[in-house]
Amino acid sequence: MKFGRPAVAGVVGVAACVFGACLAASPALTQEVEPPAPWVKLTGSHAGAVGTCSAIDATENEACYMVRCDAKNGLIFEIGDVTVGDMGLRSARFEIGRYKETIRLDGNSPDRRTIVLSKHPKLLAALTSGADFANMFSVKADVEYSTGFELTGARDQIPRVAKGCPTKP
Repeated sequence: MKFGRPAVAGVVGVAACVFGACLAASPALTQEVEPPAPWVKLTGSHAGAVGTCSAIDATENEACYMVRCDAKNGLIFEIGDVTVGDMGLRSARFEIGRYKETIRLDGNSPDRRTIVLSKHPKLLAALTSGADFANMFSVKADVEYSTGFELTGARDQIPRVAKGCPTKP
């Protein structure tokens, strides 16, 4: 079977329209992004802490990244997520602007891991640097894990908690 130029041009034209329609529709196919969750004073089981959670009300099933005052250790950064124990998360790499560091996490709780900020002043400085976003990656965990969390408002909220928290040596 032999095709003339008009037939080939018609097929190319239809293909271009279909491809063009796909390109035009591609924004509708992109993954939906959660709305920003700036740092706020937390309530419920996280009362007394400031941080960002997957939703403002911070129920038990949400991932939260927060700073709170601990009577024994002073100011701490805490990862609260029901899956951290299942993942075997013991160390994490943080990237906030130019700050990049791998830190061993404390805590044997199945849903919480902590970092004593007096031992990691550069992390505290990065959290309050005014950066918009932080990235965190698991290191040598049972499950490979990476996430990002917002830092909007952290510069204002963290010093409020620090002001009332005794400094530990």
